[in-house]
Amino acid sequence: MSIFTKEEIAAILQAAELLKKKGSSEKINIARFCQEAGISRKNAYKHKKTINLSPAAFEEKLKHLEEQLTRIQEKLQKAEKRARDADIYWEVRNILVELNKDIKKKGPGWTPERQKLTDRYNSIMISLGQKPHNFWD
Repeated sequence: MSIFTKEEIAAILQAAELLKKKGSSEKINIARFCQEAGISRKNAYKHKKTINLSPAAFEEKLKHLEEQLTRIQEKLQKAEKRARDADIYWEVRNILVELNKDIKKKGPGWTPERQKLTDRYNSIMISLGQKPHNFWD
């Protein structure tokens, strides 16, 4: 088991390539590094291929992650709105069910309980920008 993470292995290999490109007299001995890290050269280069830490790749990955975050936040906002709408729907439904039960039980006309239910119903409707409703006219 290597003491280095996949990202560290990739970074070291990329540093070695950069030194080589710049014509440095200092070289990283990849074989020795792999031996000390406890991994094969093949495995080290596999990590390098899967993890690209170049600034351009990092910026691209960051942009991709930010776009994903934006999409997830939009989905979350839509889900929260649907949940609020569902809660409002059920509250209105329950009020109307209670009104209907009260009418069946006590007959038509005004009662204090019906007034309370009507007031709750109208409060919700007004908060939604709807006109209040008078059930007794």
